[in-house]
Amino acid sequence: MKFKKKVSSLLVAMTIVASSIVPSFADGTRVVTIGVNNTTEQRQKIFSYFGVKENEVQVLEVNNKEEREYLGGVATEAQLGTKTYSCSYVEPTNSGGINVKTANITWVTSSMVASTLSTAGMTNA
Repeated sequence: MKFKKKVSSLLVAMTIVASSIVPSFADGTRVVTIGVNNTTEQRQKIFSYFGVKENEVQVLEVNNKEEREYLGGVATEAQLGTKTYSCSYVEPTNSGGINVKTANITWVTSSMVASTLSTAGMTNA
């Protein structure tokens, strides 16, 4: 259970990190962020879960140093850990505002993720 909470927390952290990177791809490109410590099998499951193929989206690999850079002072040491397994998927849309679905997240709400995306300049995702 402790491991599951840690992974869930890191997933949320990654979503926050992804939101700060997404404006670079605001031209409508779908973006997947993925932790560098995922195995090949885990990566395959993540892309399958998102319903995309790795060669069809912009993939940004994120490491623990980057998580600490973006989340220092926000997340606890226990939430940051030493490895990065978190992932996120952002798909820009033409209308409808920002819609966030979460899974296995324990310390960040959908509203927090949506607010971060909005602050980063996204209007529809």
